[in-house]
Amino acid sequence: MDKLNFKICTGCGACANICPNSAIKMIEDKKGFLKPEIDKNKCTNCGLCEKNCPVQHYVSDNTLSPKVYAFINNDEQIRLNSSSGGAFPALARYIVNNNGVVFGAVYDKELKVCHTMAQNVEETLPMQISKYVQSDTKNTYQEAKSALQQGRNVLYSGTPCQIAGLKFFLGKDYENLLTLEIICHGVPSRKVFEMYKQECMNDFGSELVSINMRDKINGWHPEPIITLNTKASTHSSSGLEDTYMQAFLANMSINDCCVDCKFNKLPRVADITLGDFWGVDEFDTSLNDRKGTSIVLLNTAKGEKYFNKVIKKEARLVKEVPVEAAIKHNQNIISSSISHPKRNAYLKEISQDKKTLKQLNKKYLIAGKYPKPVMFIYRILPPQIKNPLRKIVKKILFKV
Repeated sequence: MDKLNFKICTGCGACANICPNSAIKMIEDKKGFLKPEIDKNKCTNCGLCEKNCPVQHYVSDNTLSPKVYAFINNDEQIRLNSSSGGAFPALARYIVNNNGVVFGAVYDKELKVCHTMAQNVEETLPMQISKYVQSDTKNTYQEAKSALQQGRNVLYSGTPCQIAGLKFFLGKDYENLLTLEIICHGVPSRKVFEMYKQECMNDFGSELVSINMRDKINGWHPEPIITLNTKASTHSSSGLEDTYMQAFLANMSINDCCVDCKFNKLPRVADITLGDFWGVDEFDTSLNDRKGTSIVLLNTAKGEKYFNKVIKKEARLVKEVPVEAAIKHNQNIISSSISHPKRNAYLKEISQDKKTLKQLNKKYLIAGKYPKPVMFIYRILPPQIKNPLRKIVKKILFKV
């Protein structure tokens, strides 16, 4: 493991799961990203961790020309509770209802994001919503392998690097395994997320009990609406105003490996790739009712089989589209996110625990982007002028 460049480590957890002596633990570094920490008293230098590191060795043999579909679930409630069109719930329900288990990211009791195993439909529901923070896969690769060896159907969902980690850990393909990856913009620091939660609780004067970073209270839009529930109240705000989303959307808080991602490219890693069909109106306005439309990439014959057998049957609307239409406003299908020029300085200050997110955003995002005279003029503008300007900024940032 000493040969691994920790800067390119994704924190997938494959090494920790495969170590026969439990000598590796995934620990947050100073910037808040999960990295392997080795107990040298337990390590026997067997080399399994390096041999099974997907960053160093992964090559996908999936198709370079996936079939691509726009999808809208026929159940309005499922779609309302999903980030986009409701494709994942269709698969999850099918798997658990057919002697299967589903793995995905959830918030735990402390509102930390981690992967867990679901064995019924109710347990899959928390996996539907977006969580823009690095998830700890914990020992779920081991749990998935155990379920597969028992002959159970397994759906494992995650970021592309997590799916690659699972594949390396398993060491072979299983006919009863279906992998699903999200179109990943990059994973923000867990430390930034903890700071954000604490600052929110300080502002609201109450403990946070739930977080929805893609609330559809105003419909389905590229500009996210963040809804935070405390024990006493509910607070919703635009991603343009939320300190956490400001940093994330500017690529300020994402991991080093995310700006040089080995997995955001064709061929994709998983059997199925899911995301929001941003820019759908440019392709076909009939595919957008403002409630959410998914884009689905079928990267393997197995992915295509499950799409036809399961997802299509739950569609109110499904239509094949050219891959170029999917890529146009989802560049992470084929490329990494571009690092903010001040990202390293931002994360360095995060590791020093000297400033709040509000202070850091003001220093690196707002103040650095808009001169003080411009900000002063904007604040005193009347709403009839300020609101159109705000729409222009949204269009530039989110390509609405």
